[in-house]
Amino acid sequence: MQPTSRNREVDFVVRAGRRLIAIEVKSGRAQSVLAGMQAFNAAFKPDRLLLVGGDGIAVDDFLRMPVENWNA
Repeated sequence: MQPTSRNREVDFVVRAGRRLIAIEVKSGRAQSVLAGMQAFNAAFKPDRLLLVGGDGIAVDDFLRMPVENWNA
């Protein structure tokens, strides 16, 4: 990522073949702006962005989700 994106990160990056998935995990309510996800999206154009916890997918649901569904 560019030097201007310091302190902006995503928690996990998954590559499945040619597909790229960024996963951000939040323990509380997500802020309306997720700077790390936005910076990663702009720099790498992933096929999918997943927000787990906060205002995204419930952690329990995510942990039960088959990995194949991350790519859907």
